[in-house]
Amino acid sequence: MWIWFLVGFACAFMLMMVACYFKFSALHKAVQRTQRKLDAHLHKRRDLVPALSLTAATLPQLGTSFSYAFGQLPERCAAADSLTKQVACEAELSKALHELFAAAADHPPLQQDAYFRHLYEELIRTENRIQNAKKRYNSAVRDFNTLAAVFPLNLIAGMLDFKSFEYFDFDKSL
Repeated sequence: MWIWFLVGFACAFMLMMVACYFKFSALHKAVQRTQRKLDAHLHKRRDLVPALSLTAATLPQLGTSFSYAFGQLPERCAAADSLTKQVACEAELSKALHELFAAAADHPPLQQDAYFRHLYEELIRTENRIQNAKKRYNSAVRDFNTLAAVFPLNLIAGMLDFKSFEYFDFDKSL
């Protein structure tokens, strides 16, 4: 009798482990998928910076030192080796974009330039996509981290070597 109880308990435990593994795996893949989409949108924004840095060089309020530092930000963001450094760099890039467009608002000839307006509109669309992707990523991270923090599941997550993720948060530049 006790043998059947132990066999039933072992089978139930194995089924629970398999179900937890599949749930953790699905949430882990969802975080990775949303992170790739967020990275693609951030890359798109970084691709717009070189043209905008040339525009920044024409603005007397900003000067050439701003233009040079602004042009170097995308490389620094792409080379960030941790999420914390990437978030800090993206926040710095957002701040620089905000400063650039604030200076451009005081420069009427630039406001009339069709190429600058095109870049500005493309950046606005990209920023909206970044915000949506950031919300999806943070939502997926919240779901994964919440599941991994619940008592019996945190032990299973530790056994299966699932680590919690960091949130990606910086302010919108426009």
